Amino acid sequence: MSYANATVSPAARLRAATGVISIHALIGVGVVAGLTITGVIEPPGKIVDTFDVRDIPPPPPPTETIPEPVEQAYAPITAPDPVVRIERDAPVTADPVTPNIADTVVLTPPPRIIEVPGPVATPSVAPSISPVGAIPRNGPTGWITTDDYARSDLIREREGTANYRLVVGSDGRVDACEITRSSGHATLDRNTCRLIERRARFDPATNNRGETVVGTYAGSVTWQIPD
Repeated sequence: MSYANATVSPAARLRAATGVISIHALIGVGVVAGLTITGVIEPPGKIVDTFDVRDIPPPPPPTETIPEPVEQAYAPITAPDPVVRIERDAPVTADPVTPNIADTVVLTPPPRIIEVPGPVATPSVAPSISPVGAIPRNGPTGWITTDDYARSDLIREREGTANYRLVVGSDGRVDACEITRSSGHATLDRNTCRLIERRARFDPATNNRGETVVGTYAGSVTWQIPD
């Protein structure tokens, strides 16, 4: 303790003493001033709570009151009882009804139809006929002769054999001519078909039923200059 007191300076002690004196002086002034104030302290007014207007919920909608229907009183309507008067002066008699036999319906089963198989028709077999091809009626040796040589072919001494194939119609006339093997000379081939188509006549071909049909015929012509 003596070490602590020895360390405090005289200036610090002076400031501490001055502070204590100042505090005591202020307390005394306050006490004197409080005794000189006169008057009545009014109680505080009514405290009003405040709130934000935006937080107020909207008032509920008014309830619509629907008046109840008033029941009307109706007077009951009573229908008059019909009065039926039956005259019973004369007794009513009825004759017994005799059923008519003609009106009686008798259900009978329909007649039963029994099918009896009849004789089976056997198709007749047509006799088989061998088909026949077209047959020449006026040749073929007379269709082309040495007299049919063209002057140009004779001068150039053209010779050769031309093979041909004919299409014969059902009327026996030649419908078409085709050279299947050339004679080596176009003029001789051309004259071969031209002369045969104009001169040849045939008995037409027939099928296995004997009917005339289109047929074919093949042959050859040898062109040779006579000596």
